Amino acid sequence: MPERQALDLDRYRRQLLDIKSQLEADLANCLEREQLIEGGPEEPGPGQHWEHSGYGDHLADEATEMFEKEKSVGLEMTLRQHLRQVDHALARIEHGTYGTCESCGRPIAKERLDALPEATLCIDCKAQDEREAPMSRRYWPGVSS
Repeated sequence: MPERQALDLDRYRRQLLDIKSQLEADLANCLEREQLIEGGPEEPGPGQHWEHSGYGDHLADEATEMFEKEKSVGLEMTLRQHLRQVDHALARIEHGTYGTCESCGRPIAKERLDALPEATLCIDCKAQDEREAPMSRRYWPGVSS
């Protein structure tokens, strides 16, 4: 069992706040790109672009637009999930539980927190979680780090 090491909570808080700021900026950029894919604020929507004078997009254009939209939605979901993990880690600092595994209650190794400050599971519990988790669950909200 790893020994409890004194953690520099202020350093981890600063790191997490920096990560949070970057994620929020990335999310804003993602949403802006999504709006551009939709044709911008002046366009009526997919398949109804003004420049087509009432004619629909070419099938290949629609497929490209759909692909870009799906990619953007996936990126947005990933950013939002990561932001939730960072917010959860910040809350754990405030509640005095940061650095403790949410599964087994043992300390999370300092090296793991240095590499992934939003981690909520020790390396052993994370490995177990990944062995047991269906592949699809690893990429959806609610998955621990």
